[in-house]
Amino acid sequence: MDIKTVTVIGVTGTMGANVAGIFASFGDAKVYCVGRDIEKVKKTIPRIVKSVKADAIAKNLVPADFSMLEKCVAESDLVFESSKEDIGVKKEIAGQVAKTLQPHAVSCTGSSGLSITEIANCYPDGLKEHFFGVHMFNPPYSMSLCELTPTAFSDHKMQAELKEYLSTKLIRTVVEVKDSPAFLGNRIGFQFINEALRYAERFKDNGGIDYTRKLSRGL
Repeated sequence: MDIKTVTVIGVTGTMGANVAGIFASFGDAKVYCVGRDIEKVKKTIPRIVKSVKADAIAKNLVPADFSMLEKCVAESDLVFESSKEDIGVKKEIAGQVAKTLQPHAVSCTGSSGLSITEIANCYPDGLKEHFFGVHMFNPPYSMSLCELTPTAFSDHKMQAELKEYLSTKLIRTVVEVKDSPAFLGNRIGFQFINEALRYAERFKDNGGIDYTRKLSRGL
């Protein structure tokens, strides 16, 4: 998979900015940084550079707004949507991306648990096969774990190539997960949170949360 140009949508958010930095640095890609307000995007560029501690990537980052989205997508080998966790917003963006996504290109959502299949259905046949969930953990520069979520439509060859790209080029620790609520990482996290709350309730007379924290550290 030869990814030379990437569009990241929602780049003014924390995760969008950090992911743009990963594509520009580890991926050495030209990255269209798309947000609602181009002036805000321009102010975000230094934060992207700082997120990966690499001043040299600034030349790879191109500010853009939604009026330029179709042009950016048309020139991209990979599109990464990092909007807020709202299925309506993500489906609306998917519909816009579908207008000019190239036949060879990959489209991804960074959702941490929404239905990837539901978003994929916004794409026409021939493109929905190219849509995947790619959930990086925050901050991605320090945390390499990445959930790759295919759908029933997914092109298996493209899935394998995307996994290889994420693993070898972006240096991600890729876990392939099923399209189910909260995926894998969040389900594990919620399990630990629930266990901690149970212990906090059980030992509420000994300090509750503070006591549970000490137990977790073996103190």
